Amino acid sequence: MPSYKLLYFDTRGRAEATRMLFAVANKEFEDVRITKEEWPKVKPRLYGSDNWEAAQIDVVRETMKDLIEPMIMPVLFELDKEKQATNSKEYYEKTAPPFLKILHDLLVKNNGGTGYFVGNTATLADVIFFVTMEWFEKPSYANKGLENYPMLVGLRDRLAQNELAEHLKERPQAYWIHD
Repeated sequence: MPSYKLLYFDTRGRAEATRMLFAVANKEFEDVRITKEEWPKVKPRLYGSDNWEAAQIDVVRETMKDLIEPMIMPVLFELDKEKQATNSKEYYEKTAPPFLKILHDLLVKNNGGTGYFVGNTATLADVIFFVTMEWFEKPSYANKGLENYPMLVGLRDRLAQNELAEHLKERPQAYWIHD
């Protein structure tokens, strides 16, 4: 039987709806309430060390969203193979490259592109990048063009070989949309 643990500030806030859902579902859960004084010790550093880094992470996240959203319906979920091929060509040759360039430039701004998008350790921006690149590179029916951005390829590979290596090795193999 799964156990649930809700970690939130000692207030109702956004967690209150979740608490109420547990009540409606008649599910027991551990309601862990964090004080303002405890928060800096508990807060994960994956969202940057300050507001400026958090804003930079948001820029990367939103750029990743801009990159992948135009792909989802016309490329990944298109069932007509001819339309899918046409849409893929359009997406990978025209839509994606400007966003890849922006991401490349954002990465290069931080330590010349040899590290991470923000700061000196992996953050939410890097994880979102990795997951999005799995979507971006998965379809076998298109020339993706990521190889034109070696710093992005380098980041993807560093994450796969370091921070994400254990998770990637142990995660269950799941089917892909067109498998």
